[in-house]
Amino acid sequence: MAGLAQNIELYNLAYRLAWKHISERQKREYPNVPTLLHEAIRTQLKQGAVEPVLIAAEALENIEKLTGQIDSDDDDRNNRLRRALRFVTRGSQKAKTIEDDKRKLADGQDYGES
Repeated sequence: MAGLAQNIELYNLAYRLAWKHISERQKREYPNVPTLLHEAIRTQLKQGAVEPVLIAAEALENIEKLTGQIDSDDDDRNNRLRRALRFVTRGSQKAKTIEDDKRKLADGQDYGES
């Protein structure tokens, strides 16, 4: 049950993140954008994706490909994915540092010791 709840939360976060980056013009010209977004996110979740930012970025890439707005080698897509990866990596590093600090405190270690 926890896995299902986690997937629902990931889906909702990724959908909201991606929806903000779809222009009003795109929404008007392609009324099936919500369906495309839904399918792209759902596919990634089935494949085991767990980072909402990366899921949203990949879904946006899929939508842009399907609507013919980018080629698969588009630089803008690469820049967006790079920014998303940097954002996720920084968050992961901070979380790891916090967890390491908590572990050291729980073990009674001094920060100067390794």
